[in-house]
Amino acid sequence: MSVESEFMTPVVDTVVSVFNTMLQFQPDVGEANIKTDATSRGDVTGLMTMESDHVQGSLAMTFSKPVIFDLAKRMLNLDLKEIDEIARDLAGEMTNIVVGGAKCVFEERGYNFEMSLPQVLEGEAHNIDHQLSGETILIPLSIESGEFFIELNFTEKPTVQ
Repeated sequence: MSVESEFMTPVVDTVVSVFNTMLQFQPDVGEANIKTDATSRGDVTGLMTMESDHVQGSLAMTFSKPVIFDLAKRMLNLDLKEIDEIARDLAGEMTNIVVGGAKCVFEERGYNFEMSLPQVLEGEAHNIDHQLSGETILIPLSIESGEFFIELNFTEKPTVQ
């Protein structure tokens, strides 16, 4: 299974669509790489798991302080100065919106995923544990205020004999 072809494109397309619809601007999408550690590239992360009969996955969206503060300003008209409950809720909700949008595309392709509620992680260089054996794909995105990142890890479930 190719993570790039099956799962990455719908997620990236959903992020771009969400930003276009909700914020009226488009993030720049960088080159995807294999992530070799668990260290976050930002300050606050929304993390969700997805599971179907044959595939399990994990998706994280990690935001730097400048980006989450910018989103709070644009979406909620709030001037945040620290990662607080509002910033955490926003990171979780943005992740939930993206996973929900991508889930619709996955369903069209025959994947009936159950989704977890968003888990929110925070702190400089916090760990993001996808708890899956597959490779984690790291996709950098940027907007005027800075970078944010998507992490994907999807693996086929072992078949039961």
